[in-house]
Amino acid sequence: MTNQPLSNLKYIFFTIKRSFLPAMLFAAALVMFFAQSPYDSALNNFFHYTFLSLSALMLIFLYILNQSKPFFSIFLGTTCYLLINWMKQKYGADYIHQSEYICLCFAFPLNFALFYFLPQNVLRSPRGKYLFLALMAEIVLIEHAGHLIQNLSPDHFMWESMPLPAVVFWLMMLAPLAIDISIKNTLLNTGLFYADSSLFMGIFYSAAPSGLTTFFCGFITILLYVTLVDLYQRRLYDYLDHVGSLKSYLSRANNKFPFKYTIALFSIDNRDKLIDVIGKHKMQVLEQMIVDKIRDFPHNSEIYRLNEAELIIVFKNEDARHVREYADNIRREIAASEFILTNKKNLKITISICVSEKTRKDLNATEVTDRAHNALKKSYRFNCNVTTVAS
Repeated sequence: MTNQPLSNLKYIFFTIKRSFLPAMLFAAALVMFFAQSPYDSALNNFFHYTFLSLSALMLIFLYILNQSKPFFSIFLGTTCYLLINWMKQKYGADYIHQSEYICLCFAFPLNFALFYFLPQNVLRSPRGKYLFLALMAEIVLIEHAGHLIQNLSPDHFMWESMPLPAVVFWLMMLAPLAIDISIKNTLLNTGLFYADSSLFMGIFYSAAPSGLTTFFCGFITILLYVTLVDLYQRRLYDYLDHVGSLKSYLSRANNKFPFKYTIALFSIDNRDKLIDVIGKHKMQVLEQMIVDKIRDFPHNSEIYRLNEAELIIVFKNEDARHVREYADNIRREIAASEFILTNKKNLKITISICVSEKTRKDLNATEVTDRAHNALKKSYRFNCNVTTVAS
């Protein structure tokens, strides 16, 4: 079994590595503001137009790709920036005492926390449209609802450009985000945490023109970096299961795998029925447990995702005879194990595996994989919890 302290140490280093550049961009915004503020008007205008230009381009780009989480975060950040500038023009320096601004200080952190946990690909679905309409309605009502909480923030409770209760509320909303990235670290979630922190600083120091433009520019720069890198890496890696993607598998098979290799394609038996019982989220957790258990075996292998239901184990420099033995060991171990999900109930499952060896007749990895996929599909008509070899 994997050494637990070593595994935890590796995860800590992995988290630090993933957080490094978003944290550095946030730190750069802090240093820029505190060391250089106030700026001359030319630099301030540069940050202003850079933020608006990048925001517009990113919103169009993310809508096309149906990426909900960064889209709604950028939309909220841009709306917040425009509203603060509008209030500063309308009320002057007294804008921080207006009901609209106070309502914004309380409403926006709650929105950012909610959209942080939003699924990734719902933007162009009916659910995404309803969320967008709800946001628009909320923005329209800010001017009329602000007086309801204005009494919570009298003048002597102001801290910089934000009511003290709103500062506490922001920190309460950022806390679960920080806890989440310490447990389930992904590049996008880490970037959203630091981007939201930068936006909080931008509202906090919004009375200074350089504070508003610097931190909002840091906000969009962090999201630009993590979104583009996340999109690229997700083509090569499945972060939910911590396995390589199909594209990564095909690329490595054609360029880095030795001529001789064998794959073991496997799927959970009666997967659709099991999803109806435990749900998709717990199925994701269960598959991660299976992947971790396979990695505990001494066999030198790599794991990739073929599709939603099937995963590939690659054994380099191995023939089908030996891989069938390895696959049988894995299948029996899975069948003998009990998996504990969040409801604390023990779950016993079985998997079926099909072994396919790369031969001289195979032009590429696709033919090896298709042969295993078709054979596994055929075996499910008759049996479950079996290991077969694709002919």
